[in-house]
Amino acid sequence: MKMFSSFFKAPATVKLEIEPRYLAVLIANGQLHATDFRCLDLNSKQIVWKLLLTLAKAKLNGNDRLAESG
Repeated sequence: MKMFSSFFKAPATVKLEIEPRYLAVLIANGQLHATDFRCLDLNSKQIVWKLLLTLAKAKLNGNDRLAESG
């Protein structure tokens, strides 16, 4: 088991790529919070910003279901 412990020592982050619709579902379901991650480029930041605004708007309008964004 010593071999596996070396995987978790450093770095303390994992870099992933995820489609915006799956990210939206995780956030909408409360499984992921915006403070749990950071965007690594401007395009990703803009996508996440729009996604969060869309989710907030849907929640304010009383629609807890994830709105389809086109």
